[in-house]
Amino acid sequence: MVFAVPAEADVIRGIVKVVSGVLQVPLSTLVGTFSGPPVIGTLMGAINGTLQGLGLMASGALDLARSGIDIAKTVGPYVLPFVL
Repeated sequence: MVFAVPAEADVIRGIVKVVSGVLQVPLSTLVGTFSGPPVIGTLMGAINGTLQGLGLMASGALDLARSGIDIAKTVGPYVLPFVL
C-alpha cells in the first residue's frame, strides 16, 4: 500500500496574500502621494498599487486552489469509502 503524501496546506499564506493585495492599492496611493509630486505621485502610486495588488491576489488565489487540491488528495482516499 502506498501512503498519500501529506498536504502542505498554505491556506493561511494564501489568505494573507489576498488581504495584502486588497490593501496594496490604498497603501501605495498614500506612499505615492507623500513621496512624489502631488498629482503624478498619486497616480503612479495608484497604478503601482493596482498592479501589485492584482499580482498578490492572483498568487494568493493560486495558493488557495493548490492547497485545496493537496488537501483533497490527502483526505480523499479516507473519505471516499464513506461518501460512496
